[in-house]
Amino acid sequence: MFSNHPTPPLDTRPSERPLWLLSRRADFWLACGGASVGLLAAIFLIFLRGDRELDALDFVLSEFHLGATYDAVIRRRLWRHRRADVVLIPLGILALTYALSLDGKTVLLTSITMYAAVWHRGRQSLGVARFYQRGMGGPVSWVHDCLFHGAIYLPMLTGMLAYTHLAPLEYEGKPYFALTFGAEFISTVGLAATLWVIVYLAWTLLRTHCEWMMPARHDVAVHPGERWVVLAHAVAFGSSYVLGASNASFLLVLAVHHEVQYLYFTYAMARRSATFTMRKTDIELAINDLVSKASYNASRVPRGEVNFAASFLVWPVIGFVGAVVGGWLQFQWLVPLGVGGLLCHYWLDGRIWTRRSFQD
Repeated sequence: MFSNHPTPPLDTRPSERPLWLLSRRADFWLACGGASVGLLAAIFLIFLRGDRELDALDFVLSEFHLGATYDAVIRRRLWRHRRADVVLIPLGILALTYALSLDGKTVLLTSITMYAAVWHRGRQSLGVARFYQRGMGGPVSWVHDCLFHGAIYLPMLTGMLAYTHLAPLEYEGKPYFALTFGAEFISTVGLAATLWVIVYLAWTLLRTHCEWMMPARHDVAVHPGERWVVLAHAVAFGSSYVLGASNASFLLVLAVHHEVQYLYFTYAMARRSATFTMRKTDIELAINDLVSKASYNASRVPRGEVNFAASFLVWPVIGFVGAVVGGWLQFQWLVPLGVGGLLCHYWLDGRIWTRRSFQD
């Protein structure tokens, strides 16, 4: 997901780019390291009471999650310049999903969904961390870039391999094709992932220390949000997929974390885009001596924030209502649509948050 996430188009100078999605505190709790606390709390809740509440929350958030993707497509009118990415290929994915379902290839379909979900969740962490990284002007060096990618991909790979080894028969209660590489190989990859994340954290903390010692040196800075996302990512994959092999409920923990992070990210990016448009309009009005104090502060009025939040929720609510109505109707021909829509969502998230699509 959004692997080449663009720097918000507010300014081209790194020193003046907004460094947070909304604010340092909100980002920490909803998009970054504070999410790890939520992950651990959800795991504790499952041990105490089971997953009933978490399952219901996952259902609501997952449909909102899908709707937020379509909101981004509609809001940015991407079908005008990227018809193949947002129209033709999703239609092909739906057709292929129905073909596999009607042909009885449900095991293959479940396997594709499982591995696509792992990739999608990992790439989301990469995309959010890159947002903060680009706010500081990009990677500090090739060492930073190498450590960063390893700290994202190795925990993701370890979690996937551990799950397929510990639960080789079923994924979320359905049979699938599991990867089998043996316990020794998986242990080696797990050790490498652990050491890689530790080295990454140590290296970035050292660079932060250097920044404190030499405040004039901007080339040594590593955004704290990047480090928080990487740490939360490692905790999420290390706990949810390993524990999820023995109890599928623990996969809900990662799913809810993933959905909250995505909704926060898409809302923040939509809000920033609207703010940027408003600023451009204010500049034009100022040139013509038509800017008033009220219009200048319009973006800060709570009512304006509520109105924007309501407009953002339109497509998430449509997606949720559609899922509820589809569940009530219980039409068999609608069943593949749910899986196909999920796979389309994975594809769109990999395309609509690239630099090129943002410039379009």
